[in-house]
Amino acid sequence: MTRHTYLPIQQRLGNIGVLLCTLLLTSATVQAAAPHYATSELLDLSLEDLSDLTISSVSKRPEKLSKVAASAYVITSEAIRRSGATSLPEVLRLAPNLLVARVGNNKYAISARGFNSTTANKLQVLIDGRIAYTPLYSGVFWDVQDVLLQDIERIEVISGPGATTWGSNAVNGVISIITRPAADTQGGLVVAGVGNIEQGAALRYGGTLASGGHYRVYGKAENDNQSTRESGGGADDDAQRGQLGFRADPYGDGHLSVQGNVYEGRQEQPSKHDIETRGLNFLTRWQHNLMDGSQVQLQAYYDRTERDQPGVFSETLDILDIELQRGLTLGTHQKIVWGVGHRSAWDDVNNSSALAFLPAEKHLSWNHIFLQDEVSLQPDLKLTLGGRLEHNSYTGLEFMPNARLAWHATDQDLLWISLAHTVRTPSRLDRDFFVPAPPLTPQLAGGPEFESETADTFEIGYRGQRFSRLNYSLTAFYSDYDKLRTLEPTGTGSFELSNGLQAQTYGLEAWGDYQVSERWRLSAGALRLNEDFKLKPGSADVNGGKAEAHDPSHQWMLRSHFNPDSAHELDLTLRHVGKLSSTNVPAYTALDIRYGWKPADNVELSVTAWNLLDPAHSEFGSASNRIETERSVYLELQLRY
Repeated sequence: MTRHTYLPIQQRLGNIGVLLCTLLLTSATVQAAAPHYATSELLDLSLEDLSDLTISSVSKRPEKLSKVAASAYVITSEAIRRSGATSLPEVLRLAPNLLVARVGNNKYAISARGFNSTTANKLQVLIDGRIAYTPLYSGVFWDVQDVLLQDIERIEVISGPGATTWGSNAVNGVISIITRPAADTQGGLVVAGVGNIEQGAALRYGGTLASGGHYRVYGKAENDNQSTRESGGGADDDAQRGQLGFRADPYGDGHLSVQGNVYEGRQEQPSKHDIETRGLNFLTRWQHNLMDGSQVQLQAYYDRTERDQPGVFSETLDILDIELQRGLTLGTHQKIVWGVGHRSAWDDVNNSSALAFLPAEKHLSWNHIFLQDEVSLQPDLKLTLGGRLEHNSYTGLEFMPNARLAWHATDQDLLWISLAHTVRTPSRLDRDFFVPAPPLTPQLAGGPEFESETADTFEIGYRGQRFSRLNYSLTAFYSDYDKLRTLEPTGTGSFELSNGLQAQTYGLEAWGDYQVSERWRLSAGALRLNEDFKLKPGSADVNGGKAEAHDPSHQWMLRSHFNPDSAHELDLTLRHVGKLSSTNVPAYTALDIRYGWKPADNVELSVTAWNLLDPAHSEFGSASNRIETERSVYLELQLRY
């Protein structure tokens, strides 16, 4: 692997700040622009507006949330702002259909419908259409997934299968993070925050282009103090991170968009040397409406990530992805979306004596074609059939079909059912992993014949709205999993990864909003999850089939948003997460409070206090090394110019 010399992290973050300030001042001098605020930044959406939000993560075409035949929850920009959250994982706690647990500084376990862990591998995560998971283990390194939170337009959280549209990792859900067009982020923005656990700052400037389009540039830096272990003492995991990014929409009509980011970070670890991460990505998307009313979209991106964890491994991963998508309407009763795409990954791992991925350098590829057809059987009854053929480097061709039936009983009531077959294709961890590294005899090895994990899922859901004051959603689900990962003894004193586990999960997801008055809104959400794991005949899994069972049986959340007047806001969140029986993590209840004050139209001050009910609590991991989530306070200033 090619090695580089890097400046100390403090100097690098300082350089990022100087570069951004220079860029912003230059932009403001060359071309002053009157501040522009998106409506959702100033006014909260009514419940009718929330139901009419347009999302695209279910069918890859725009459709109203109230008409979507899926367990879909939308985190709006207003909800993000009023949460006081400072990172993407903390924002995702707002979704009642997600399991989110803090494991350490910048380390989280996030999943939907079970199977949660720091290497959770059944959830597809996208940022403006760019896939965030790594083929190293089919999961997400959450410490390098970042955007300026003030730039997010919405986050679409789909629990349940989404493989037909999004591919083989979308077994239990899809998280799609969508940022604002550049036209909605004009003028300048300064964000600065300080707290007893974290500190951060960000700058953004948006202006107009000579072509009539718009652009924005931003930079952000953050520092996280070390965590405290439940057993006592510091975890030696303090972290710093910086990121620069841009977006340009050259023609101002949404037909062409280009954007990119570059980032660098460091995290301390108990050993002498720190973990270092760095990377960059560049994405372009072209959309065009044809004369017959159909649409065509071409998207391509390049993503490079580097992770150096001394004593364990270091990796350089380059990904190139391109997809063509076409949507068309046939007559008045049929809507079709189809697409083809190719994804290549070049993975280069510098192995240690502790573990190895062999071969160290590997090229992986995925090719797919998908088709989804919505047919109106009657004005109030719609059937959607879809299928995806995907070819991967490990198991070859996989087929992922789905079917959805939606009945619009009234304009305010939707009843739907869904059936889907999904797969999780092998990662490098499943096939190419060795502990310790050769020439020592491996005690653990990936399975050379490891197959794709499968899931068959049935869902039934209901979504409704009453009196413009109440909306609600209820989904019941059942999933049957096969060929889940196990650790099997080989008979020679070593172990090999195999597909010896089956599971059934079932449960309920529910949430709703109630507009008490013009100035007061209440929101609630709850999840009930049951899991049953069973070893297949012949399996001798050393974990007894329990390696995947790190989930609470229930969780619930209550939120209150209150505006005493136009200049003040008071937000409360009360959430409860049940016990994790497999690792004996106790249940906990947390109360978060945020107070916001707008002394002027372009100035906002807020103070957020988290975890007020106890000094600290644990959320994940074994008792020997898990960290505690502590009570904390964060003061933030936002200034627009």
